[in-house]
Amino acid sequence: MSLLLGASIALLSGCASTRQLVPLPDQTKSVEDVSKARIYVVRPTSFGGAVSMAVLDGETKIGDTGPNGYLCWERTPGDTEIQSKSENTAKLPLKCEAGAVYYIKQHVIMGVMIARTKLSLLTDAEGKERVLKCKPPKVK
Repeated sequence: MSLLLGASIALLSGCASTRQLVPLPDQTKSVEDVSKARIYVVRPTSFGGAVSMAVLDGETKIGDTGPNGYLCWERTPGDTEIQSKSENTAKLPLKCEAGAVYYIKQHVIMGVMIARTKLSLLTDAEGKERVLKCKPPKVK
């Protein structure tokens, strides 16, 4: 019982931060390099705040999200798979086109030991709104 209580408290408290390992494109432009696609992964909740979740573009680690944070990067066009890793691994196939912007919501779900994750594609309007309400990443 105390293990369950401890896990619940950890899921509800906040201390993880959003860290990005790849360059953050200029946020004043919709796409910095028009020959590439821009991808945002948005985590618009404080639920599971103690748990950071890894985000990968194919095999490349982009960074880790924390509560109410987002990651943003640009990549060459083509097929990829965006992954979110926590207690589980969520995968979202994505066909990227040059000059396009993609917004992905990273859902946080109650897990057995730590938070679980799920990914879904957002519309442009939903994505822009969510990004404005979230904090940009710390770039390493």
